[in-house]
Amino acid sequence: MELQQLRYFVAVAETENVGRAAERLHISQSPLSRQIRQLEDHLGLQLFERVKQRVRLTTAGRDFLLEARNLLAQAERVEEQARQAGRGEACTLGIGYCEGVVHSGRLPVALRQFRAAYPRVNLKLSTMRSGEQAEALERSAIDVGFVYNPPKPDGTLASRLLTREPFVLAMAEDHPLAARPTVTPQDLDGLPWIAFPKALNPAGRVRLLEACESSGFRPDIQFEAPQISIILGLVGAGLGVAVMQDSIQRMNPPGVVFKRVDWLPLAVEVHLLWRAQAQSAALCNFMGVLGTLA
Repeated sequence: MELQQLRYFVAVAETENVGRAAERLHISQSPLSRQIRQLEDHLGLQLFERVKQRVRLTTAGRDFLLEARNLLAQAERVEEQARQAGRGEACTLGIGYCEGVVHSGRLPVALRQFRAAYPRVNLKLSTMRSGEQAEALERSAIDVGFVYNPPKPDGTLASRLLTREPFVLAMAEDHPLAARPTVTPQDLDGLPWIAFPKALNPAGRVRLLEACESSGFRPDIQFEAPQISIILGLVGAGLGVAVMQDSIQRMNPPGVVFKRVDWLPLAVEVHLLWRAQAQSAALCNFMGVLGTLA
């Protein structure tokens, strides 16, 4: 039994006339009558009674008409859902991101605009470190990632730079340097520092040390913390200073002040990462929204 046969059957049932049904369907009467007979043969029952120039549904035909309409309606819903998925309008989009990406504001704004434009897309958000996102993309656990350190191009994953923001120096509001209008590299020499654990981001630790040494001092890292909020809490407690992305100031943490260190050759770069050969319509739509925020 084919959907086309069901459509033919419903047309004949509604018009009670093979000729008018054929006109509605834009076919001739002969193939239409043949399709109805084949449907009846397939079902093993009589759907219509032939009365002069008209056809009327049998009792079995009336029961079958209800089911046929339901089946056709369901088929139309399935087709439309498939079309929407093909256009990226009704599907699931998996997004990975590092914690700091949220503070920059780019991701929240993109999510708001994307949700407004594509309300039927199910957004699946996952907080992951850069390396974890690359692995998740390779096994198709997510569709796109916001990372700090994209892997080297190998034809599997593609990336592009989204944002670049400078670092600022965070310190307790009663720190001796807090009242100074500017902070120099010499001011930081010998001070206790707080940083992310080296084991979580070895490359990041290397970049921090190299940037500080090129500026003329070496940070004395005495404490480590895995999250920005914890680092800020330790800074506010007076246990040391820390550098972090400029947008963290929006959190307005109590007891913490920030100082510009434009002389420090260090910045936070956020890259968009995706599978090079798997750009779904939803992903393209999402990247299009991001493009409008540039």
